[in-house]
Amino acid sequence: MKDQALELQAVTHDPFNAETPFPALKKTFTETDLFYVRNHFDVPRINAAQHQLKLNGAIDNPLDISIDKLKTFGASNKLVVMECAGNGRTRMTPAISGTPWNLGAVSQAEFTGTSLRNLLIETRPSNDAVEVKFTGADKGKIHTGEINSYARSLPFDVAMHPDTMLIWEMNGQPLTDQHGFPLRLIVPGWYGMASVKWLQEITVLTQPFEGFFQTQEYVYIGEEGTVDNTPVTSMRVRSIILEPESGTKLEEDQIQITGVAWTGVGEITNIDLSFNEGQNWVATKLSPADSGYGMARWEYVWRPERKGLVTIIARAFDSKGNEQPLESRWNKGGYGNNVSQRITLSIS
Repeated sequence: MKDQALELQAVTHDPFNAETPFPALKKTFTETDLFYVRNHFDVPRINAAQHQLKLNGAIDNPLDISIDKLKTFGASNKLVVMECAGNGRTRMTPAISGTPWNLGAVSQAEFTGTSLRNLLIETRPSNDAVEVKFTGADKGKIHTGEINSYARSLPFDVAMHPDTMLIWEMNGQPLTDQHGFPLRLIVPGWYGMASVKWLQEITVLTQPFEGFFQTQEYVYIGEEGTVDNTPVTSMRVRSIILEPESGTKLEEDQIQITGVAWTGVGEITNIDLSFNEGQNWVATKLSPADSGYGMARWEYVWRPERKGLVTIIARAFDSKGNEQPLESRWNKGGYGNNVSQRITLSIS
């Protein structure tokens, strides 16, 4: 049962976008109705019994396949953390336009489906294939005034990875409308924009896709150290302090600090905390990630040495040598802002 005190925290209403409350991240499985919601347009209504997934493009064997037929390709479960590419956008300076995500555009669920690779092999792709495009049933007006479907592509090798999946269940139940019913893509390790919802067409391409959400959105522009128009892909390493909450007043001599961390590549190796603006750091107790694509969990018992306001900084590191920066790396779209989180507590 969902904790009735917890609700999604809406950030926009048209279209509906909402964040997961931090307490919901304490569980291995984020409740489906507390899983963050990212929509670009209105939610389409689809009759699952009549839905046909089309596979076309540079292939020898085009397919129109029903959900029931898709399930005959075998099913597996995968626990995956998913994060919106704009998570943390409001923490950039100067301010960025776009959906005003704080830090709650992240959740974790168990997804059930089949490997996309199984279907692609069945279609016999061309040897010249370079990308695979995924088109959702959601569409609407973009800033040019044109009506556009939400469509994204993946490099062919990523599409063929056995962990890239076509999903019909979430946390043991059919997908809900908000989360892509009846069928969506899941790309573990990548930001959520890659996991196209309401999937209706898969197209194998021999040339790179240049659609709006591929080349105009979800690219890094103006970020120091990153070549302009570099695509947004893997999640950057990040940690979040779940408790205590920022702004809390505490009197205890011993305070339990807990949190989660994740990365799109490799695995989390350590989480460090600072209680003096980064002058010194202490290591936390890190537990193994919930799965190969899941969150790692950490804790630290803190004994405050002084009273008053104290700022705590949490910084994560992964096995590929990535670490959270102490300052934001600004970019025009506000993507991938994994700046180290700070909370302030009042100790009395």
